[in-house]
Amino acid sequence: MVKVRLRGVYATALTRLLLDEGFEIVQLSPEAQRRFGLGESPYAYDVTVHDRPDLQGIEARGSSGALGELRAALRRQLFDAITRAHPTWQGVSAPSREATGFLDVEFPAPSKARLDELRSRVVSTLSRHHFYRAAGGSVASAVEMAEKLLEAGRSPAEVEALLEETVSREYPVEGDVIGIQHARLSGATLDLGRALIESLDEAESTLRLRRSLRPGGLYDGLGARKEEGDYAVTDAKLGAWSLRTRYFSKAGGLKGAYVNLNTPVELYPKAIRYVDLELDVAVTVYGDVHVLDEERLEKAAEEGVISPELLEAVRREEQRLLALGVGLLHA
Repeated sequence: MVKVRLRGVYATALTRLLLDEGFEIVQLSPEAQRRFGLGESPYAYDVTVHDRPDLQGIEARGSSGALGELRAALRRQLFDAITRAHPTWQGVSAPSREATGFLDVEFPAPSKARLDELRSRVVSTLSRHHFYRAAGGSVASAVEMAEKLLEAGRSPAEVEALLEETVSREYPVEGDVIGIQHARLSGATLDLGRALIESLDEAESTLRLRRSLRPGGLYDGLGARKEEGDYAVTDAKLGAWSLRTRYFSKAGGLKGAYVNLNTPVELYPKAIRYVDLELDVAVTVYGDVHVLDEERLEKAAEEGVISPELLEAVRREEQRLLALGVGLLHA
């Protein structure tokens, strides 16, 4: 039985998940012992798990075999989790003498929602708990305080309303400038620059972003030149599996559209965030539609970075976009 030590934002939910999967959780914190009704378990671990610095997932270190079992368990429960296994390095794990490896795991929006469900089986948990914790700062503090009210007996509806009122003050509004965090399957996160929120429809969960572009070269798949004064308009719907960016000249002439397939878009206080799933659909002003980078998507699936279920979800979104065709150019 694989022994795992867990710490951090996702520890309670992952403890529930891994216990269900037959793992043994060791070196539990006093709070975890109380929540799960487990005694002290001081045994050495095969894998240790803690938060990523950006709170968008976890990092795990341990024996290669144990990491493989952990990866498989997460994949069974969290279809959209991005799992990046790094080559083993010279070293040993505790307590065995096996080679040690490293696993980086990103939790997109559906994974966070599933982890909320798992945590709610153990302790009072508000909706979007892990999303708010990943936001960090005052938003994370607000959800912790709200759940203390919940545990004290306040009604869930009252606490949810109070939390939404509190965190809404931290989120951007029309006219604000935010970032675009374009996370890659490789693990890198690209900052696509600052973008003005031209419109934000809370009822529809949509926003339109405009940003200036640097000249030089061509737009990939569009055949149009990047010229001085060009700008991009990105239409994003929170929770959607793609977002569209249209490119315009300084005079407002359309140069084409580029649709990025990605994990469901999330909006944080200072940026939107998603994981780029490599596949893109380009539409030229002449109505030509091109699918780009299919081989990268297939490679990610072959290497186990994404699951077969996530690959299928991307393919479904691809077919939906191709059915729209030239319509992707229009507002």
